[in-house]
Amino acid sequence: MTRNTAPTPGFDQQLKDTLRPGAAPDDLRRSLLRGAGTRRSRWTWPALGIAALLMVLLGGGTWGWMALGRGQEGSRLARASIQRYMEGPRMEFTAGASGPDSGEQGRRWSAQAAGFSAALPKCLAGQAMKGGCVCDMEACRAVCYYLQDGRAIYVFDRTLRGLPFGFDQPRRLAFEGHQAQAWNENGRGYVLVEPPGWGGQG
Repeated sequence: MTRNTAPTPGFDQQLKDTLRPGAAPDDLRRSLLRGAGTRRSRWTWPALGIAALLMVLLGGGTWGWMALGRGQEGSRLARASIQRYMEGPRMEFTAGASGPDSGEQGRRWSAQAAGFSAALPKCLAGQAMKGGCVCDMEACRAVCYYLQDGRAIYVFDRTLRGLPFGFDQPRRLAFEGHQAQAWNENGRGYVLVEPPGWGGQG
């Protein structure tokens, strides 16, 4: 007796039919999308918050270091002035014995050589000088006048942050036996450098 049966497709065809991609059931698709949205929103806001906090902390720290560095500008430039003084005098200008006083000669020379008129501070008014040179310092220019008494005065083209205004209470520094007094006056920063053992001899 023969049985009427439809031919069974081959194994390869059955496997292909089973693995054929089809649309996912609506319930499964909705539940996966809902879960992905919840997971993304659960982690996105805290991650953004942490990133923002890190940026604020890093930015604030950088700004704090910059502000601290700026506040120490006067001390740094005073130390740099002492180091330049220790390297020995470098004369680009020599005060003449005849003509106007050396302070006036220095003002005229500095206006041309440095681009600004570098006058002596009030506490050194009338002080005789040997000569001077132009110094390119950190983010500013200065004129160094070598005085006849062995000291040097650095006159900066602007005020220096972190220094007092007026010579009454200057910032004092010492470096390798040299002394420096630094202050601001009349829109200029000043650093007066004294060699070791200088005791006010004139």
